[in-house]
This record gives sequence, C-alpha cells and structure tokens, in this order.
Amino acid sequence: MRSIKRTGCALGMVLITAAATTVMAQQLPNDDVIAREAIKQAARSASTIEKADRQSRQLRQAVPDVGAVGPLPAPLPAPDPSDIAKRYGAAQQPQAALFVLVSLSMPPASLDRLAAQAGKAGATLVLRGVVDGSLTKTAEMTAAVIRQHPGAQFQIDPTLFRRFNVDQVPTFVLATPTARGQTCGKDCDAQGTFVRVSGDVTLDYALEHLARQANPRFARLAEQRLKQVRGTP
Repeated sequence: MRSIKRTGCALGMVLITAAATTVMAQQLPNDDVIAREAIKQAARSASTIEKADRQSRQLRQAVPDVGAVGPLPAPLPAPDPSDIAKRYGAAQQPQAALFVLVSLSMPPASLDRLAAQAGKAGATLVLRGVVDGSLTKTAEMTAAVIRQHPGAQFQIDPTLFRRFNVDQVPTFVLATPTARGQTCGKDCDAQGTFVRVSGDVTLDYALEHLARQANPRFARLAEQRLKQVRGTP
C-alpha cells in the first residue's frame, strides 16, 4: 500500500508540475509579442528623449547668454530740469504776428504787390471796415485779390487800427498778442508790444527797416519773415 501511495504521490506531483509548466507556458509571451513590445518601448523612449531635448533648447533660448551679448549701453543722462523749464517757457511765449494794415482804396498795383508778399511771409492783410457799408462788395473785392494771390488772407478788424494807432495805410506791424479786447493805442508802443513802419513801400523793404530795431527780439522776428518773403534759408 505504501508503494502505491508513494507512486500515486509522485504521479500527482508530476501532474502538478506539468500543469504549472503548461500554465507558465500559456502566461509567457512568445517571441513575436516580445519583439513588438520592444519596438514600442524603443519608440516611447525616443519620443521622451526628443521632448526633453526640445524643452532644454527652449530653456536655453529663454535665458540669454549675458557674456555673448556684450557690454550694456551706457545709461542715458538724466534730464536737466532747468533745460526742460527753458524749453517749456519758450513754447509758452506768445509768437509775434505780422500785420499789413491796408485799404481796398489803395492803388491796385500796390495792393497786389503786398498781397503777393504777405502770402509768402504769412502776414495778414487787415481792413478797418467794409467798403461803402457793404459786406458783399468787400467780399467780392477781397476775393478778386485772393484769386490772383491764393496765399493772401484778409481780415476786418478796426481794433487793430486803434491798438497800433494807425492813421495811414499801408502800415506794417510786428506785434505780440495782448489780452482779449485790449486796445491800448500809443500805450502799447510804450510797453514794447509791437514795432511798426508806415509808407507806400514793399513788405520786404518794411521788414528790412523793422530788422534794424533796437529790440533784438523783434529784429530777429523781422529777419525770419524777411527770409520767408525772399525764399532764402
């Protein structure tokens, strides 16, 4: 009986071992499966390595190489407050205007000559009032002059005749602005707010005279306008 039992036991162990081997054989992948899996792993590894390399390059680009850039430019000097104040003050100073006080009763040749030069110099032709009490007639006459000299411009302003104390035409005036409505007459001349010259002369001749004024500011402004009339730099 013992021999049969031992034989049976041995046979059982052989059967168990064979079954386990069969199960293990069934669980282990074959060579094709292993090869395919190896290919997949290699592809995933290559993708991971490429991604890491790309991120590394981006990081290197984001961080500048200070040594390769070279020396930094010197900082700009701080602005000078006094220089800023001077420039601001110059911008706020009123600019002088150039007026040619005229009448439409002047000889046409004289008026045409002044209109042509006034356009070049940026001067304004000023009338005391309307002709024969008619605004329409005045507009027609000034329009005829402007058609011949498109750069000319007229305005009707009797207050300028009072401010500059003008009693004959043409009168040429370089003037700084005054308070609105101020008509100081001869007092303006005493305050140094304008310079003027009268006579049946050309605008460039009048500006030459004004450029010789004792007031250096008005002399400089007259020279600038004279250059505009003559087209010189």
